[in-house]
Amino acid sequence: MATRRMLQPTARQVRLGSILRGLREEGTHGSGSSVARELGWSESKLSRIESGRLGVNDADLRALLDRYEVKDRGLRAYVVDLRRRGNVRGWETDIRSVVSAVYADYIGYESDASDTYNAETTLIPGLLQTHDYAAAVLDQHLPDIPEEERRERLTIRDKRQEVFGRPNPLVFWGVISESVFRHAIGGPAVMAAQLEHLLTLAKDYPGTVNIHVLPEAAKSHAALFGPFVIFSFPEKWEPDIVYLEGLTSNRFLEEADEVRSYSRLFNRLMMSDSFRGPESLELIEGHLKNYRQG
Repeated sequence: MATRRMLQPTARQVRLGSILRGLREEGTHGSGSSVARELGWSESKLSRIESGRLGVNDADLRALLDRYEVKDRGLRAYVVDLRRRGNVRGWETDIRSVVSAVYADYIGYESDASDTYNAETTLIPGLLQTHDYAAAVLDQHLPDIPEEERRERLTIRDKRQEVFGRPNPLVFWGVISESVFRHAIGGPAVMAAQLEHLLTLAKDYPGTVNIHVLPEAAKSHAALFGPFVIFSFPEKWEPDIVYLEGLTSNRFLEEADEVRSYSRLFNRLMMSDSFRGPESLELIEGHLKNYRQG
């Protein structure tokens, strides 16, 4: 008998599950076991729906929304649309044989988000990297991967930047430690091209690519907390998601208290400790000049 291969949930399925879990936890809707019992389901079924590991059909989704007394037509329509789009396995699903499931989910969130808030401590944010800079980073991190996989990974990195050219572009907010510009990744020529690329993006996409530099003299240095990304989505009903990148593992945070903590940290880094946009671009221009002269 053939074994059915279990597909990993798409990022949209995970987000749908998160919304449904949030609706259950609001008010007095009861525990997962009580809701499952009232609907005639197993507790495992509801748990898997909320984690995104089990798809939900229209009838079961309506039953959940009715049980949670969701009367807002906009919210109901959004959840139904997210369910249907969640079954569409986009390019972030197709690349799972090349990259980790966490990175594939990251790309899925990035594709649907309205805003992303990125605090970076060691590298140029991935979404803003040039091809040559990304190649140099990859060669440092994974020097022994086959050439074909190397090309595929770089193609994926390049494709991510299409979010800036879509009809409703992703709005990028970045706080980058000044020390990032002192690390000559790939050599002076590669770094010069990378810094020029940052300036071009900020100029070509005003209000869409927003770069703030955290100076080395800042009293609160982002490196104390490590790099992180916050994804915000276009509808008010969908909670933000935090992505944490570590040396050996990466993970997402969805708990409201944890997300609020990172949101407050990002706001402090951007509003109180970093240079404003024009000052940041002037600082980048200074580092660019040094690489060109060196």
